[in-house]
Amino acid sequence: LATHPNEQLKLQEHIDSYFNPDTDDDAPSYETILKMEYLDMFIREVLRMYPIGPTAINRESTEDFHINGIGTIPAGTIVTVDMYTIHFDPDLWGPVDPNVFDPERFATKRHPLAWIPFGIGSRNCVGMRFALLEMKLFLIRLLKVYSIIDCGELTHRSTEELEEAAVIYPKSIIIRLQRRDEHRA
Repeated sequence: LATHPNEQLKLQEHIDSYFNPDTDDDAPSYETILKMEYLDMFIREVLRMYPIGPTAINRESTEDFHINGIGTIPAGTIVTVDMYTIHFDPDLWGPVDPNVFDPERFATKRHPLAWIPFGIGSRNCVGMRFALLEMKLFLIRLLKVYSIIDCGELTHRSTEELEEAAVIYPKSIIIRLQRRDEHRA
């Protein structure tokens, strides 16, 4: 949010269109959240570019499988899906450069396996819908009241400064919160 102020403003305007920004009514109904398309696209773009568990998709081949031009994957082989390659593939995510943050790319129908931050198939994350709902509620409450301000080099951290355990997360990111009423004109 801090590194994409134009997108943050667009998201705030989207949120404001569903709620009165001057009231304390920040608990939207589930039905309202389902209607908030730009909020959904924004979160999906964040998770496309910054998946939390990018190596969580492993499967064991149950039979020999031949891939033209590559070879045969023998039965019993553990296959790991490279989420980053899929999430940044220009053929799947163009015409806008996949390295550019652009929530609008989700307005276009994509291959169903092009976006897989929660895994795929019958063993995908059981908490996916809850996690997405929680993110949406958090962003609504936060962005109704605050803008997130970039603090230069303290905000912009390299990918070399990531911690990796069951999930990937930055060691630290410094941002500043500014009440929106302080900069509304």
